[in-house]
Amino acid sequence: MTLMTANRLRKSFGAELCFQDVSFTLSGDDRIGLIGQNGSGKTTFFKVLAGEEDAEGDLSRRRGLRIARLEQTPHFPAGSTPRSAMIEAVGHWRELDDDIDALREALADLSGDELDLALRRLADLEAKRDAGGGESATRRALAMLRGVGIAEDQFDQDLDSMSGGERCRVALARLLFEEPDLWLLDEPTNHLDLAGIAFLERFLRASPAAAIVVSHDRRFLDQITNATWELEGGRLFRYPGDYTTSRAIREERRLAQWREFMKQREFLQREERFIDKWRAGTRSRQARSRMKRLSRLELVDEPRNQSRLAVLNLGLSRRLGDLVLETKNLTVGFPDNTLFGGLDLELAPGEALGVVGPNGSGKSSLFATLLGMLPPLSGTCRWGPTVEIGALGQHEEFPDEKRTPLEYLQDRDLGADDQDRRDKLGAMLFSGDDAYKPIAVLSGGEKKRLMLTRLLLEGHNVLLLDEPTNHLDIQSSEAVTLALTAYMGTVVVISHDRYFLDDIADRVLWLEDGTWRITPGGFAEAAAEREASAKDGGGARQPRSKQPRRESNGANPYSGWRVGKLEKRIIENEERVGEIHAAFLDPAAVKDGNHMRRLQTELARIESEQALLESEYARRG
Repeated sequence: MTLMTANRLRKSFGAELCFQDVSFTLSGDDRIGLIGQNGSGKTTFFKVLAGEEDAEGDLSRRRGLRIARLEQTPHFPAGSTPRSAMIEAVGHWRELDDDIDALREALADLSGDELDLALRRLADLEAKRDAGGGESATRRALAMLRGVGIAEDQFDQDLDSMSGGERCRVALARLLFEEPDLWLLDEPTNHLDLAGIAFLERFLRASPAAAIVVSHDRRFLDQITNATWELEGGRLFRYPGDYTTSRAIREERRLAQWREFMKQREFLQREERFIDKWRAGTRSRQARSRMKRLSRLELVDEPRNQSRLAVLNLGLSRRLGDLVLETKNLTVGFPDNTLFGGLDLELAPGEALGVVGPNGSGKSSLFATLLGMLPPLSGTCRWGPTVEIGALGQHEEFPDEKRTPLEYLQDRDLGADDQDRRDKLGAMLFSGDDAYKPIAVLSGGEKKRLMLTRLLLEGHNVLLLDEPTNHLDIQSSEAVTLALTAYMGTVVVISHDRYFLDDIADRVLWLEDGTWRITPGGFAEAAAEREASAKDGGGARQPRSKQPRRESNGANPYSGWRVGKLEKRIIENEERVGEIHAAFLDPAAVKDGNHMRRLQTELARIESEQALLESEYARRG
């Protein structure tokens, strides 16, 4: 069943193009992930589909099509509470409950044909309610609030006094009571913890409605989508399959586009040389003919470069010793509220530890304790003597947002010169004019990415990061992941981004219900062990801390890496070495002495790293 068709849609604001030449057919069983960089036009695209914005071209919707759209900034009437917002949302279901209750009460006074008629009417009403879940509207509404992470003691709290994240969760719960044909969900997992994300995944998989979902949560997209659309450079690219499948297809497309771009560039250079040579000579007529042909030529766009992290040169200002962090019987919380206790943990040099758990489980309090901002209730927490910590919280602020990203690095004397700083900013996706924009006009995700860039360049040998990929688009999340994969120090990171944790974590610390669990590997391994333990009746929720997976001083620093991670880095290094060798043959590059020295330094670093990587890979056999 076709829900919507579009033909050559185009949307712009003045001279600024959002998208053009967009055509598609949307069917009732489509579950589409919509991806693209921040500012690529995803939210505007949603508004056009929902009929809230006009666009050039043809867009037709099935008659009576019901669309439910989740906005990133919800609005509620003054004085609303989570409970009242949900009761308002389930009005027609509550009317159904009232009709059922009234009919049941009336049965005692009926007989004969009237009773038969009432019983048939009651059966019809109950069947309708069963189709909607079988429970009373109020019970389902409150269950929906709990599912998205609103605690029962918050049900009657004034929404105006709640945080933006809590208001967004209430808006999502309220929206889920609608019965649309099409969900348009803009970042629905923002502000949800892992339990809330799992709840939403189950709900959407069970929903009969089609869906188009914008999300930075790549694992979420893999769980619920069967197709991927990407807005890039004003065009809509469509791929079959979930995010992971689409990424492989996208890279093949970009490689083909790159080859076509290079082929056309060589052709243009040959034609321009001919035109310059014969513009006023004996073959001027041919030159003019070729000029006319070039003016009509449709140019192939140069593919956007992916982040190249080598230019960051992520060295550490101080080498880590054997001891990075040791906690013994550590209890975290407040005098009147213990969050968890008995934590025994050792961190090795170069290890990445992911910290996960529901909201309120103690993740941020653990960070505050590790940073010395919150004293332990009992036990000890000891950092190694060579540790230099860099921390990034969720609500960091810049001292002067009138400064630009380039000036921000200048102020901290990061980078050899301005060209080097621009290269480093470009590696973290601040390319072109982005380096010269006032920080004030950057999005929240871009500000976080800039702060992380600064932390990486400052040379800290330990990083404590609180939700570093939150509010980032997928391209930015990939850049952050690559940067942290290249980083040689120790990382402790709070995150709900399962894809991110699977890429970078060597171990996961899971906090839940006042207990803790440490598992080797990324999120997938941690979730599997948690589920297995639950099936076995709970098991030991506080196991002894497993030995760090990376060996200490004197051993190969990659000894704790998973084989897949080793293979990925080896391949990336080989590709970069090939690029550097190609650059050595470029006459323009050879003339730039500073650039050549940077390439030579980078090549030496990669070759040294590659020897260690291949040695460890060979050891695994």
